[in-house]
Amino acid sequence: MKVLIPVMFLLALGSEAAAKEIDLRNQTDADGEYNIAFCARPSPDKTGLPGHMFVAYSKVTNTGERTFVAIGHTVGADVGVASAVWSYFGNPVNGLLKEEMYTAIEQKCLDVRVNQADFDKAFALTVSPLTALGISSGQNVVLEQYSLGEEDCMTFALSVAKLLVSRGFVVPDRSAVEKPLDYVQRLIDAN
Repeated sequence: MKVLIPVMFLLALGSEAAAKEIDLRNQTDADGEYNIAFCARPSPDKTGLPGHMFVAYSKVTNTGERTFVAIGHTVGADVGVASAVWSYFGNPVNGLLKEEMYTAIEQKCLDVRVNQADFDKAFALTVSPLTALGISSGQNVVLEQYSLGEEDCMTFALSVAKLLVSRGFVVPDRSAVEKPLDYVQRLIDAN
């Protein structure tokens, strides 16, 4: 049995007080079980600010094989902290969707059990438009403009969350100055 579980997932399991699970499935999927988790964590520096929100996708097949990937929208490697902050005032910078490689004990998650169809729609938001057209760029990243407070990590996660509204998932409005950890707590409380 092949199991793909990154360190981030294992650490998230140890943070029970900061996680909640809900079930939005309306049928049993023959292939296995599907989960989408909406998570936030502090930034890795000593202030923990501004924090980061991301989406984790998990699938367990009937044979027990687990696949897991967490994706977040962040600034490009060429973007400095000052430029990222100034993006809040209307100067967008280079950004991308990429796999998460960091977690924190203070992480909060709302884990949502979903049907395969909902999972597939949500995961499609992580696929490069070029890849979707059959054109490979050789990289597994999606380049997107980044603007703090508008087109950022929370915007990406909320675009995924809004796909689940028809299943009864509640997605509170977001404030442009709200920190990711605060928003995820409100998302947990609303569901």
